[in-house]
Amino acid sequence: MSRCWLAVLDSEPERAFAIAHLYSAEGAPGGVLACWRERAKPVRSALRCDERIIDPDGAGAWISLVLASAGVRLPFDDLAVQQARREVLGRPPANGVSTLLRDDSHLEGAITVARGPRARELLRDDPFARVFPAQLLRVEAGILGRVAPPVGPVIERYGAANPWPWDRFE
Repeated sequence: MSRCWLAVLDSEPERAFAIAHLYSAEGAPGGVLACWRERAKPVRSALRCDERIIDPDGAGAWISLVLASAGVRLPFDDLAVQQARREVLGRPPANGVSTLLRDDSHLEGAITVARGPRARELLRDDPFARVFPAQLLRVEAGILGRVAPPVGPVIERYGAANPWPWDRFE
């Protein structure tokens, strides 16, 4: 089974599925956002993400990148995490949202993707920024796509590694 990994790096890695340069809200270079689709973690800082947000043909976007401090992680079922997820569902849909995980049951961050004239404004109030600190960044084309919003709540889980399907009921 391959997994989808996402990391912010200082420079482009030798091998990755998709790569795009990052810039601060003020326009300063902020490294690169890289994605890998493989079983093992490709670099120490990589976190698992929902592979549906990754698109090597995706347009440039603004992102809210929420990351825990080194060594900090919350159980995915922590009330603060669940409330952030509820708030995301109650807002107009972003172009993509994914939690970022190191293992099957702990949150270590989130990424929210937005495009359009109000993108920065929409990302300034990221519900996940109430859990961990957020950075507002611009990412070039070549890594992030658009994901249809879920058809209903995806908070329920049936086993730590198995979130309820967001787009269907089997």
